[in-house]
Amino acid sequence: MANLEEVSQYALDEDVREQLFALQRVCSVCWTTSDGWPVGVTHRYIWERGRIWVTTSSQRQRVKALHKRPKSCVIISGDGTELGPDRTLTLKTRCSVHDDRETLDWFYAAFAKALHPDNESAQQGLIAMFDTPRRVVLELEPVQEISYDGTKLAMAIAKEGITD
Repeated sequence: MANLEEVSQYALDEDVREQLFALQRVCSVCWTTSDGWPVGVTHRYIWERGRIWVTTSSQRQRVKALHKRPKSCVIISGDGTELGPDRTLTLKTRCSVHDDRETLDWFYAAFAKALHPDNESAQQGLIAMFDTPRRVVLELEPVQEISYDGTKLAMAIAKEGITD
């Protein structure tokens, strides 16, 4: 019988995981405040070089917090994509904050191309908008993965003949 108490057996397959990275452009980045509270913010992101990359202004409290406490988390859902909301990925991550020109230039170009793959003018406009003095790039390196594929659970339940 399908076990709803132990769903780790319903993890995302590698190809579905990569498809999630390719289709979804929104994630939640989580960190802790100085008094220990977990908080998170939704970001647009790119998946490159085996890491999640986002950008923000260095004046944001999350940047200071992630400098001090780089242990973080990224959550990505298939909601809004053809994969559907029953496929999710949580990554325990270690954050590095970059403000060097080489990383900024690389990220701006890659991010703009991901958001506007067929529109060079829109890419250049986005790059110009991002290129401000306080802009930083957050590199979130996965150290552990927790995933869930609800379609696998649904198939296991269907195989047992359980219906509504």
